Amino acid sequence: MIDLHTHTSASDGLLRPSRLVELAARQGVRTLAVTDHDTMDGVDEALASAAEHGIRLIPGIEFSVEYPSGSFHLVGLFVDHLSPAITAAVERLKAVRENRGGLIIAELENSGVSIPLEEVVAEAAGGALGKPHFARVMVRRGYAGSVEEVFERYLVDGRPGDVPKKKIPPSEAIGLVLEAGGLPILAHPSSLGLPSFEAFGELLDELRAMGLAGIEAYAALHTEEEVRRYEAIALGRGLLVSGGSDFHGEAGERPGYYRIGLPIPTGLIDEMDRFRGERTSGPA
Repeated sequence: MIDLHTHTSASDGLLRPSRLVELAARQGVRTLAVTDHDTMDGVDEALASAAEHGIRLIPGIEFSVEYPSGSFHLVGLFVDHLSPAITAAVERLKAVRENRGGLIIAELENSGVSIPLEEVVAEAAGGALGKPHFARVMVRRGYAGSVEEVFERYLVDGRPGDVPKKKIPPSEAIGLVLEAGGLPILAHPSSLGLPSFEAFGELLDELRAMGLAGIEAYAALHTEEEVRRYEAIALGRGLLVSGGSDFHGEAGERPGYYRIGLPIPTGLIDEMDRFRGERTSGPA
């Protein structure tokens, strides 16, 4: 089994990198990518744990990308986590996140929700601050009965605490991944909210010209029809097909499965390895 999109406590996941690797190995995953939001702080711990459990660990990252509609996320796979370009970008985004945390606290305070930033930082346990950390503290302090309820009432869509996240342009995100030796993959493309597959194809052609390598067709957000359509679109343009659970540790999520009972095809990683080998060796 494989899983090419997961999160740890280095960003907004619930499990430490070593615990995620341990869980994945126990459930039969043999190749795992750790792709935390805007950080690679969990990669070293994940690599060490993967060596202990005998599984292949792919260093990765997930960037939030500027786009006029929906939500655009770019996953970078096989990224050199020591790359100076990636390191500098991550440090810049971390500083912006910390400033955003204070703004979220102030916005919530104006709506009668009083939580200390220090508790949110502690919830993040050294990882990059994200809205799920605020949500968990709000539940603990009685402002909602569940994280899902928090996101129905706060933090999103112009509701109290909704402070826009700093995002980077598509060309910059793709360029950073390429500079660090990685494969730029468009994550769960249905989240873009485009009106048609034709519109998606037009965007894809633009991203491909920037260096996009593939599409995450196998994703929890996708219906089975969307999985097939995105896969066909990718293959029709000579792009790689990827898949991941987008695991955060919440109920119902399982490493190695993009939806309940539906494993991510193992052949996807074989195609990536072949592509990377051809790209490295170049034409004969």
